[in-house]
Formats: sequence, C-alpha cells, structure tokens
Amino acid sequence: MYKYAILFLALLVGCSSAPETGRSQFIVMSHAQEMKLGQEAFTKILKEEKTIKKGTQYDTMQRVGEKVALAAERLYPESVHGYKWKFALIKDKDMVNAWALPGGKCGVYTGLLPVTENEDALAIVMAHEVAHVIARHGAERSSQAIASSVIAGIAMSEMNKRDQMIVLGAYGLGIALPFSRTQETEADQIGLYIAADAGYDPREAIPLWQRMGKAGKKAPAEFLSTHPASETRIKQLRGWMPKAMMYYDTSIAHEEALKTNSKPKN
Repeated sequence: MYKYAILFLALLVGCSSAPETGRSQFIVMSHAQEMKLGQEAFTKILKEEKTIKKGTQYDTMQRVGEKVALAAERLYPESVHGYKWKFALIKDKDMVNAWALPGGKCGVYTGLLPVTENEDALAIVMAHEVAHVIARHGAERSSQAIASSVIAGIAMSEMNKRDQMIVLGAYGLGIALPFSRTQETEADQIGLYIAADAGYDPREAIPLWQRMGKAGKKAPAEFLSTHPASETRIKQLRGWMPKAMMYYDTSIAHEEALKTNSKPKN
C-alpha cells in the first residue's frame, strides 16, 4: 500500500496557489482551455433553458452583474484577464441557484431572487460564483478527476478488491468532500470581498446564508457534505467581515466623491 500512497500524493502536488488563502492547487488545465470550455458550456445551457431578456428582474441582475464584474477585475485582474462578461437570467422558479463559468459567463435562476430579497444579497451570491472561477475551482476539480483516473487505471489495477475498497472509501470521505468544502469556503471569502468592493453591503451575507439554509433541504452532517455547515459558514463570514468592510467603506466613499464632483458648481 505504501507505493500507492506515494503515487497518490505525487499527483496532488500543487502547481499554483488559490488567491487569498494561498492554498496549493493541482491544476493541469490552461486558462485558454478553461475559457473555451466555459463558452461551450454557456452556449449549451442557453439552448436548453428559457431566458428572460427584459423587465425589472433582468435589469437588476444585469446591474449587479456588471458591478461585480468590475470589482473582480479590480481585485483579481490576472484571474479574469480576457474575460467577456455575459449575464443570463434563466426562468425557473424552483431553482434556487446561480453559476459562473470561466470566461465571464454567468447565469442566475429566477428561483434565487425571492431568497436573496435585495441587491446586496444578490451581489454576494453572484460574487460567490464568480469567486469559484477566479480560484479556478472547476479546473482544479477536473485535474483531480484526471489524477483519480490515473490512480484507478494504474495503481488500483494491481490491488486486490479489499484494498481497492479501502482506497476508494478513504478518497471519498477524506479528500473529495473536504476538498469541495474548501472550495466553497474560498468562494465565500473571495466573493465577500468582491461584493464589498462593488459597493454592496457585505453584512447582508449573514442573513442571506441563513435564508439560503432555510430554502434548501435539511443539510447532512458537515463531514459528509460538500458545503460547510451554516454555523461554520456564518462564523467564517464574521471573521472576514472587517476586511470586507474596508473594501465596502472605500467603495462608498469613492461613489460619494464622484457624486460630489459631478454636481454643477454655482
């Protein structure tokens, strides 16, 4: 079993670092490849879904999306270099969700809007999804899948069934799920900063995630979940709030200065 552990660890050696946390990442996909896949996925989704292209909800989503995109470019310019932002409002009242793809393609389902309730909360959700892209979580998961296939195809082919079951079980509970929770936590932190820099009140994140928790089904035990427990998430958000408020206060001061300077002088 020792040689299999060495092979497994070798595949997980990081070749890049996640923003803000500095966590080592194993990524074998280029930014260009990510953006190409993102565009292909966006085109496919829009062909299968009914989108809304006008109205109050659409205007609100576009306004929030544009401000979030500008903040992402200010805070993480290298991560979104070359992005062409597009925001789609998808008609589905039962889907409480949003997503973002590499290249700046984003989608919001109408079922999310009653839960967010206001623009600040909507910005926090959209920024959270954009943060997944900034931290290259999709590419990281794809690279993880590649590593898994190598393990399954090479190392596990030499194991007996008992050892195979031990490795798969340890992988699922010890790596796959905590890995996903780590990504969600990073997206919470980065997204909070982006929303705040965009001029949206980061303090809305706490009641938002409380509402999101009530909107979803009963959560499983945290160690078996791909998302942090609500209590853990809120505690972490409170820890990041001072830095987020610095971004927010600076953004508000900048907006006030622009308004003052734009007023005609007597």
